[in-house]
Amino acid sequence: MVAVSTVPWRRSRRRPTTVVSLPCARRTVGVEAALRLPNVMMLVVEDVCTAFSREDWRRREPARWRSQARHRWHTEGRQLDAKETRLRDLAVQCLDASD
Repeated sequence: MVAVSTVPWRRSRRRPTTVVSLPCARRTVGVEAALRLPNVMMLVVEDVCTAFSREDWRRREPARWRSQARHRWHTEGRQLDAKETRLRDLAVQCLDASD
C-alpha cells in the first residue's frame, strides 16, 4: 500500500508531485490523499462548493441605493464567512489528525 501524506506541502520534506489547492480552507492537499481518503475528498468537494458560492455572491452585489437587497447580500456574506471558518476547522481535523 502506498503511504498517503496529508501534510501541507510547506511542512512536508518531500513535496507531492500534484496538489489540489483548497482556497477556502487555506491549504493544499496531495491528489493521492484526495483520491484515497474519503474525508479528504469530502473536504475538497466542500471547498470547491464554497469557493463557487463566494464567487456567485460577489457577482450578485446589489447597487448601493437598494438598501434592503444590500442588507440581505451582506447577511449572506457573513454566512459564507462562517462556512469558510467551519471549513478551515474541518481541514485541521481531517488533515492534521492523520499526521
